[in-house]
Amino acid sequence: MSIFKLKSLIVLLAFFSVSVAAEESSASNKNEKPKRVQTVADILEQPGVLTPKGSFVLDTSLSYTQNSSNSVSVVGYTVLPSLIIGLIRASDIDRTTLTLGVSGRYGITNRLEVEARIPWVYRSDSISERDLNSGSNQASLRTVDGSDLGDIEAAFKYQINMQEAPYWIGSLRFKSTTGKSPYDVPVNNLNDFEELPTGSGFPSIEPGISMIMPIDPAVIFMNFSYIWNIKDDVEVDITVADEDGQNAQDIRVDTIDLGDTIGFSAGMGFAVNPKFSFSIGLSHKTILKSKINGSTATDAKLLQLDSLSFGANYAVDRDTTINIGATAGLTADAPDFQLSVRVPYTLK
Repeated sequence: MSIFKLKSLIVLLAFFSVSVAAEESSASNKNEKPKRVQTVADILEQPGVLTPKGSFVLDTSLSYTQNSSNSVSVVGYTVLPSLIIGLIRASDIDRTTLTLGVSGRYGITNRLEVEARIPWVYRSDSISERDLNSGSNQASLRTVDGSDLGDIEAAFKYQINMQEAPYWIGSLRFKSTTGKSPYDVPVNNLNDFEELPTGSGFPSIEPGISMIMPIDPAVIFMNFSYIWNIKDDVEVDITVADEDGQNAQDIRVDTIDLGDTIGFSAGMGFAVNPKFSFSIGLSHKTILKSKINGSTATDAKLLQLDSLSFGANYAVDRDTTINIGATAGLTADAPDFQLSVRVPYTLK
């Protein structure tokens, strides 16, 4: 994974160098800013009307995500349809994720902006499990956590038209592999994490297109995106038996191709007064099947993530706003609940 991490950091440095060069050139040539529509698209983190030329927005965010799942797993094999040799485990898992993010957006022109985001991730899983065929009448509780730098992201956004609505914005986002990969953290003999990862372990490229339609006093917005996860070779520790029948560790290299993600979201924002607005939106994501060494596993499946979002935006002054958003999962694969607070501050 070190080669991709090095490439990711090189790309991010290139993005920052572009924004610094643009800042120096804009100091000697300041044009009049065109008329821009006021939107509340930032509440749901949709690409909206972009940062004006020469302006820098520092965006600090904190998000809390809660998810739970119940599962039954079998460590063994089936002799007959009704006879299983091995261990049957039932588990109830509560997952909590806290993400502190710092983002920066700079307007290279009135049509083009560059963005970078650095997250710090803390994850904690509380696992209550019981071995059904061990005679235990009590469930054991196990807690696993992990905290570290997440996957750093960088993006370009370009506003296609400026004069007439609806406004169209194209975006291209790149995600690095600076977070801890699931293949870089230790696991036990049952393949359970002993420490939780903070990144996906694979770089990705996400092109997207957004539409913003102001209908005074409301704003309708839609977004379509596609996340392409770049496949990579990973080293996997496996246990094999030697000639004496003793278990020994060996290293196997697998080519992992994570399933790509197709995303669509839409919603409406409504301005109550010049300082306060709120929004409601619906988001859908389809995660395609993953592949290992070019083949799709027999137990692989499509994941459908649907969620309903609510948001509120309050303008403290001309340069500072407070955004609060809540998201509720509608399908089994989506997170149960997410709460986020963002404070964008504009530096001119």
